[in-house]
Amino acid sequence: MPQNTAHRILVTETVATLATLAKEIGLTLLSDEPIWYLHPETEEQRTFNGDCVLARAPDGISRAAEPKSLTAEAVLIAMEVVTTTDRRKEKKDTIFQRMLNEFNGVPEFAMLFPDLDDARAVSWCQLIDGRYEEHAVAPGGRVRSTSVPGLELRVLPRDQWTPGYKVEVYYKGELRPRLEGERRRAEAERQRANAEEQRANAEEQRANAEEQRANAERQRAEKLAARLRELGLDPET
Repeated sequence: MPQNTAHRILVTETVATLATLAKEIGLTLLSDEPIWYLHPETEEQRTFNGDCVLARAPDGISRAAEPKSLTAEAVLIAMEVVTTTDRRKEKKDTIFQRMLNEFNGVPEFAMLFPDLDDARAVSWCQLIDGRYEEHAVAPGGRVRSTSVPGLELRVLPRDQWTPGYKVEVYYKGELRPRLEGERRRAEAERQRANAEEQRANAEEQRANAEEQRANAERQRAEKLAARLRELGLDPET
């Protein structure tokens, strides 16, 4: 079953916002890229992907090589945008991914719920003595990361929710800009530039039309003067 619009918006917005932040503070962000984990049932080393993962960059490994080389030991926070339209995927996001990250000692694990008809927004899990303690963040509430100091998520009041947008990201008390907001500003700027260009083109067309009318009037006057001269009349009198 394809992801719905709210799911796509939340993944895109969260990844873009945290990717910018990760770059600023020297972390790595991975989205749907392989990370080496120990399987919680077989203890076999395998790769699993996460929707939005903040991690430390391994020492001596280039940024381009990170996705293929990263292990769960480097992961600070793993976030899953929960697919609630498919029961099998929902169980994978909420049960297996939680168990996988808990077994591998990932300090924090978050589940984000994008759909408007879902009363949940964020469930935040913190590793304490090898087990996750889960905290559901209510509308208007906040949760602060302990593994990425300064990072904070705020759940918007329920009446401010829109599809895929229930949560704001803060860092050191400052709201991080949304990708959608940046897109809207860029689109507004593009529309203003287009409108200005259209006005300039219209003005140029009016000037050209005026010049054409003036040329036509001059040609008519010249033809009339020539005709009068043919008739032996002085066009100046």
